[in-house]
Amino acid sequence: MIECREYPRVPVDMQVFFSSTNKTEIREGTMFDLSARGCAVTSMSSVQRGIAVRILIRATDLGSPITIESAAVRWSEGGEFGVEFLGLSEIDQRRLHRLLQITTPPQIQPN
Repeated sequence: MIECREYPRVPVDMQVFFSSTNKTEIREGTMFDLSARGCAVTSMSSVQRGIAVRILIRATDLGSPITIESAAVRWSEGGEFGVEFLGLSEIDQRRLHRLLQITTPPQIQPN
């Protein structure tokens, strides 16, 4: 199968906290897939496709969390959902790119 995504996805296992932008209830999940423009999360809390969420990625390798101020849920199915990142600060954008660098497995070069 050929990957047609604009940004490569990296398998991860990180704790995230999220809330819909119109509610104060904070929910917890585990991010299992990450790219420069989005992520996939598994959670015991159901999330509806199309809602806006704010996400806090607990990036222990970076020392402090990455905050995604604005994201849209693009799909939701069976305890998992995927979001597209829409708004984050320049600092958090740099930190996200750094996180992707340190979690991306090295490419194996053929001999």
